[in-house]
Amino acid sequence: MGATETTTQQYIALEHPFNLPLIVLITLLCGAVMLWALFRERRILGMKTTSSFFVLRVFAVAAVLWMLLAPTSVLEESTSTKKAVVILSDVSASMATVDPVGTADDLRWAVSDNAAHSDSPLIETVALADRTIAALGIAHRELSAAISELEKHGGDRLVTEHVGLASKAITRSRMHLDQVRDVGTPANVLDSDTITPLLSRLSTLLESPECDALAELAETLHRDRTPTEAGWREGLTDLVGRTAIARRVSIELAEQLSKNASALRDSGTVASATFHNRARGERVASFLNQLGHSSLDSITEIADVRWSFFGDAPRDLSSDNEAKMFLSELADRDDLAKVTDLSSGLRHVDRMRQDQPIAATFVLSDVAHNHAGDRKPTEIATQMESSPVYVVPIGNPSRLRDIDLLSTSAPSVAMRNDAVVIEAQLEAYQCLGETCVVQLMQDGQMIDFRNVLIDSDSASHRIRFDQRVAEIGTATFQIAVDPLDGEMTLENNFSEVEINVTRSDIKVLLADEHPRWEYRYLAQLFRRDDKVEVDELLYHPRVIATGRREETKTFPITVDDWDQYDVVILGDIRTDHFPAQSQESLLQYLRTRGGTLIMIAGDSAMPAAYQDHPLAAAIPVRPTDNADAPHREYSFRVTEQGRSHVALMIGETDSATRDAWDFVNRFSPLHKVSRWRAPLPTARSLIAAAPRDLGPSPSDAELSDSTFLCWQPVGRGRAVYLAGPDTYRLRFLRGDQLHYRFWGQLMRWAIASDLSAGNRSVRIRTGKTLYETNQSVDVEVELLDAEGNPVVEDSDATDVLHLRLISGQDERMVPLVADADRPGHYRAELRSLPPGVYQAQPGGSLVDSLAEIDAAESLSEIASATFTIQADLPSELVDTRCNRVLAGQVAELTGGQVLPPTAVREIIELTNLDPVVTHRVQRQPLWLRWRYLWLVFGCLQIEWIVRKWRGLS
Repeated sequence: MGATETTTQQYIALEHPFNLPLIVLITLLCGAVMLWALFRERRILGMKTTSSFFVLRVFAVAAVLWMLLAPTSVLEESTSTKKAVVILSDVSASMATVDPVGTADDLRWAVSDNAAHSDSPLIETVALADRTIAALGIAHRELSAAISELEKHGGDRLVTEHVGLASKAITRSRMHLDQVRDVGTPANVLDSDTITPLLSRLSTLLESPECDALAELAETLHRDRTPTEAGWREGLTDLVGRTAIARRVSIELAEQLSKNASALRDSGTVASATFHNRARGERVASFLNQLGHSSLDSITEIADVRWSFFGDAPRDLSSDNEAKMFLSELADRDDLAKVTDLSSGLRHVDRMRQDQPIAATFVLSDVAHNHAGDRKPTEIATQMESSPVYVVPIGNPSRLRDIDLLSTSAPSVAMRNDAVVIEAQLEAYQCLGETCVVQLMQDGQMIDFRNVLIDSDSASHRIRFDQRVAEIGTATFQIAVDPLDGEMTLENNFSEVEINVTRSDIKVLLADEHPRWEYRYLAQLFRRDDKVEVDELLYHPRVIATGRREETKTFPITVDDWDQYDVVILGDIRTDHFPAQSQESLLQYLRTRGGTLIMIAGDSAMPAAYQDHPLAAAIPVRPTDNADAPHREYSFRVTEQGRSHVALMIGETDSATRDAWDFVNRFSPLHKVSRWRAPLPTARSLIAAAPRDLGPSPSDAELSDSTFLCWQPVGRGRAVYLAGPDTYRLRFLRGDQLHYRFWGQLMRWAIASDLSAGNRSVRIRTGKTLYETNQSVDVEVELLDAEGNPVVEDSDATDVLHLRLISGQDERMVPLVADADRPGHYRAELRSLPPGVYQAQPGGSLVDSLAEIDAAESLSEIASATFTIQADLPSELVDTRCNRVLAGQVAELTGGQVLPPTAVREIIELTNLDPVVTHRVQRQPLWLRWRYLWLVFGCLQIEWIVRKWRGLS
């Protein structure tokens, strides 16, 4: 039988506005007058004519009488739609968790399974107290709804329904209170200094004249009568407050009873041990089995029971047997969802109620929503106010015993013999008083360790290792935590970091037109650093040249001359001091030799004077559209990309770096920046110049056209741009520390390997070599011809250019897409790769032709990049806590409650499951037609014609 049934009834009704005796009287009177008139004229008309006139008059009178009676064809259609009770159960991987004894409300789950009722009267009183709480929750909700309807001048039917249900709920709560006394008194289990006062207070609140008056009011309204009491509306408001207080007292009573019952459980006298070592899904299956036999079977005649599951997606089931079988097998299944998407389950219920009214939804879950979807569960719950959701939380609200190596950090670039800081953040749960050992390893050998004393049940510690990197190349370190007995998982006890170690010397050319403060402080900084070899070139007030520039006192001319330097720093150099030949060779040096150019803007020349010069090809900015207001101050604002960039790591750890930049933002304003600060599409902005009058948190759009530090690739090299000579102001904060760290990290990044591999013509690089699960991998391929110019291929055919991805025996082709902003650069974004080691190689006819040229010059080297996708343990299995806070939010927004399993039956008893009945009446008047009027006039007209024809009056 379907959820909706329709019955129809059709009949004819007389809808006249007159009384029936009056109609009979009029009919008899009209008939008498008609007969009397014809009787008088019978001799003149003759019998035949008289009979004809009699028939005509009978038809005319009958037609008039028919219209006066107003006969109507009535079609009544009655539609009855069953309400539904939805059982929505969580079947994600966390429901296979076996909670430690005594941490997941074992007592109430045992009581709901009828396993403990016969063992102790105190155990049964816990269930009765829970049912009292649920009943009072219903009473409070219905009384509030009745008051709301009265304020909105709603229909009397709704007010009657709400008041009646509230009265029933209070009556049942009083009944449960009496049962608590009856069950507890013989065994003296309620004789307690804490329980007795609570029972006495609860009796005062519930067994009161106000509650009796509510029952009388409900009966009066049910009989469609108006209450005689003048203040009955105000009385409802008082009862709302009384039920709220009574519910809080009931919660205190239930907690105290549960505490006392737990003592009996710990002594071994309670059968709640039947739930020990059973997974959450098994508990739910056993509970639903009992619920089906006791409550759900009894309501199937008047309401539908709908079964649904959700993990990462919802799923409907056909029967309760299928549901209970699936739940009982959760612990043995391997295909459980690794995500709990509570939003999908609530959306599914919301769609259900579009087709059928839902009286109540019971969600059995740990409520550990961990799906990064667009909408939160609370947002969906807001639109389900008319369909209450009752959440039955299951599981331990605290983390299980575990040590979680939450994160590790280390500088991604360092120079040889640098002292680096490797930091790990450790979280420990349920390990109070124990000591764990955190090891720092390299190549499988322990090189350092720390003993960490765990001082609370939920402890967080930061562990720091100071390590010197001595070998050039990639230094890989592992951090491992020695496992403790009974840990939930060991998968999160290990992590790995990589440091790109460069050589220990940097050759720098520092040039400027005038000895600005930036130039002076940089010169002093580099002179003091024994890892930096600096050549200086200054033109005013007199020419000063040192090192390799001392002899010529000018810029290098050839690419080989430029190649003597790792980093070139140009200040506000006039174009007449920087020949075009030197500019062209500098660009060639960047493109083919992989050098780094740092340009510091000035008022006279850099970069505005170079618009029509070769160096313009390397400048990563353009002038802003709007002129700056005079005396406008700016501040450093690290962009989203800059937060994770190694060049800006001015602290020893990630957290120290964030704190340092926040400190700079507050206390080091930029008094002036160049108008040339709008980054090109090819540029990456690391620090924005934020006007201070925009407030403390300007939007990304407000900062997109105002960069202070940005860079762009130029062939194999980089061009870095500073929009003002103001980094020396970092010296005013914490001494020389921040200024030294900033330029030290910028230099290290400038000479660091960019993780690229290949030959002169074909280069391939990845952002890093180690990726987390589900993290996208960005692969970049660069193609250059023999002169170092970018190779552009317009064809999109896969045989021309593609990426070959190899992992074990698996191999596939991935298309390479040209970078529209960077000629000669091609990209591929790899998503959703399974864990493993991958090798990426560019291929196709274009790559083969470039490789042949390099092979002819003995410069051939296979271009390939290797990276690893780490296997990541999903948070669903790491954090199995029951989120009771979210459960309460969802329940409150929908008008439901957070329930223990012992109170579910009470909600079903107090839920209005009567079908939703709608009536539709269709009326078709049978008298309202022209033919009846024409019949009357026709009869009279025929009689008139006959009279005229025969010369009668």
